Amino acid sequence: MTVSRKYELYSQEFRRQSHEIYASMRREDPVFQQPGITGAVPIWFVTRYAEVEQVLLGDQLFVRDPLLAVAPEKAAEFMNVGDPRVNAMVNYHMLNKDGEDHRRLRALVSKAFTPRVIQALRPRIEQIAEQLLDQVQASGRMELVDDYAYPLPITVIAELLGIPEGDRMRFRAWSNAVVAPALTPDEQEESMRLLLELVAYMQGLVAARRSQPGEDLLSGLIHAEEQGDRLDESELFSMLSLLIVAGHETTVTFIGNAVLALLQNPEQLEELRQNPEILPGALEELLRYDSPVARALTRWVAQDTELAGQQLKRGDLIIVIPASANRDEARFKNPADLDLLRQSNPHLAFGKGVHYCLGAPLARLEGEIALQTLLRRFPRLRLDIPPADLQWRVVPMFHSLERLPLRWD
Repeated sequence: MTVSRKYELYSQEFRRQSHEIYASMRREDPVFQQPGITGAVPIWFVTRYAEVEQVLLGDQLFVRDPLLAVAPEKAAEFMNVGDPRVNAMVNYHMLNKDGEDHRRLRALVSKAFTPRVIQALRPRIEQIAEQLLDQVQASGRMELVDDYAYPLPITVIAELLGIPEGDRMRFRAWSNAVVAPALTPDEQEESMRLLLELVAYMQGLVAARRSQPGEDLLSGLIHAEEQGDRLDESELFSMLSLLIVAGHETTVTFIGNAVLALLQNPEQLEELRQNPEILPGALEELLRYDSPVARALTRWVAQDTELAGQQLKRGDLIIVIPASANRDEARFKNPADLDLLRQSNPHLAFGKGVHYCLGAPLARLEGEIALQTLLRRFPRLRLDIPPADLQWRVVPMFHSLERLPLRWD
C-alpha cells in the first residue's frame, strides 16, 4: 500500500521549480521522512547544509553498504536488480562499499584521477571541444546536450578506459538504464534489456583486454584483478560500469546547467566574457547554483540516532540533497543569486568525506574547457527555445536537461 507524500519530488513540474520546493523543505522539514519514488519505502530527506554535511562526513553512522545496517536478506532485497549478471555489474563498486573495502577499491583508480594526471589531458580535451564545435558552427544552431555536452566527456572517459571509438555513443542509452528509475513493467523490461546489453558488451571488452592488454585504465584494472588479492571479477565489472557512467553523467549535466544559468543571467555572462580570468571561481559558483548531482546516493542508518530533532532508526534509508544544501540561506549569502565573483563558496556539489567525488578534477577541467571554448567560439550565443519549454530528465539523482537548443549569429 502506498502512502501519500507531502512533497512531490519526481514530477516534471518539480524539476522546473525544485529550488523553491527545497527552500520550503529547509524552512519547514529540514529532515523529513516520506515515501520514495515507488510510493512504498519511506526515506529520510535531508535538505539543510549543516545536516547534509553531517551525514556526508558520518560515514560510519550513515553507510552505503546495507549489510552494515540491516539483515542480509533485507539487504539482498535492496541490492537485487533482477538478474545475477546485472547485479555483478552494478553492486560491487567503491561507492557501494565502506571502510577498508572502499579504501581498497578507491586506491585502485585514484592514481588515474589526480589533478596532475588530469591536467595532462588538457590538450586532448581542448582538441575534442574544438572539433565538436567545428561540426556545428556553420549551421548557426546546436542542441547542446547531443552535440557537445555528452560527446565531450564520453570521449574522454572512453579514451581513458580504452573503449573503441565506434562504441562510445552506445553508452548513452546504457547509462540512462543504470541511473533512471524503471517503474512500470514495460520500463523494467526495457531497462533490463539495455543492462544485459551492457553486461554482454563489457564481458567482450574485458575478454579482449585480457588477451591483448594496453596502456589504458581498464588494462590496469584487469591486471589488478589477475593478481588475486586486490579486485575480484564482480568488482572489476562494477568498477568499469561506475567509471563509464560517473565519468560522463555529472559533466554532461554540469555543462548543460552552467550554459543555461549563464544565458538566464546575462549580466553574469557578460562579466565572464569581459574577465575570463574569473573562470575558475565561476565554475565553483555554477556548480553551487544548479548542482548537477541533485541528491546523493541512498545511505542506510547504521544505528539509532537523532538528526535535527528527528529520531532515525537503524536500517532507515536516508538521502541528502546537495542541490538544496548549496542554496541554504544559513550558509550562503543571497544563495538564489548567481554571483560569479562569490568569495566564500564551500559547496557540496561533489560531496564531502570519504565518498568525495574521485572524478572532481576531471569534471572541473572538462567544464572549464567546455565553457571557455563555447563562449569564445560563439559570443552571441542564446537560447533557441522558450524557457517554459525546457524539459528535465526523469532521473532523481541528477538535475539534468533533456535538451538545450541554442543558436548564434
